Amino acid sequence: MSGHADIVAVQHTKEVTALVWLDLSTGAVITTHAGLGETLRRGLRDWAGNVVHPQDGHAFLSAVYDHFFLNGYRVHRLSVSGLKGVQNTYRV
Repeated sequence: MSGHADIVAVQHTKEVTALVWLDLSTGAVITTHAGLGETLRRGLRDWAGNVVHPQDGHAFLSAVYDHFFLNGYRVHRLSVSGLKGVQNTYRV
């Protein structure tokens, strides 16, 4: 991982926050939530109703935000540098 990423944080429950990010150097989409990986691999609908897949990069990350926001989850989007040492990651 390059350490530079755009991230969507999804407040899954009061105790669990799932991160989904786009590694800016490789274009890979990664999550910290094992069960979420399967859902993400199938693709998500964006705000306009179009199905977007992980290989669509930033458009997919926006669809992740839209999907969870429209389903009532608390979501935040941020960009970070120096992201290292995140354990239990799953490539989508």
